[in-house]
Amino acid sequence: MAICILVLEQEETAFELWESIKGFPTEISKYQVIEPISNQLEESQRSERLDKSDILEIVKFENVELLNPILSRKKRQKQMALWLIPFGFIAGLTFAGMTNLQTFSKFGFSQSGETLIGALLGMVSGWIGSYFGARSVNSSQEDIKSLVKFNEKGLWLILMETPYETELPWKLIREIKPVDVINLNLD
Repeated sequence: MAICILVLEQEETAFELWESIKGFPTEISKYQVIEPISNQLEESQRSERLDKSDILEIVKFENVELLNPILSRKKRQKQMALWLIPFGFIAGLTFAGMTNLQTFSKFGFSQSGETLIGALLGMVSGWIGSYFGARSVNSSQEDIKSLVKFNEKGLWLILMETPYETELPWKLIREIKPVDVINLNLD
């Protein structure tokens, strides 16, 4: 999929491009307008602006998962936990059942209680593994740092995403004369 971020000086240009793209045969799977940090609008102004556009999505920079490493790390952690917690439970259950360890027998647990505690400890270790595994992925990119600087300067960003093997509408993009165009490679 092609992901491109356009840097614009004015908000109206983002709406004009959206209107042009709606009449263009290129399929755009995501079109988000990211407002500048210095231009956080009140809810009343935001709702008036959204009424003018059909499905145009206006978001804050920190709410875009692609540009916010903290949000993407939380999502990775949840996805990893989905697999590692049940796997840890099964591994702990199997290990405790096979070894017949008497680790908690001093506290009055029977063999089946020991096996269940082993399974629960395996489940906890799966959760801990998902947490640290998600933190170990380094997702910092130089492109994102430059986008943060543009956003802090008061410039508008447009995140455009197309399906695989679909080219962005470069002719329309050139017509609006963006300040910068950044292609993101997420391999």
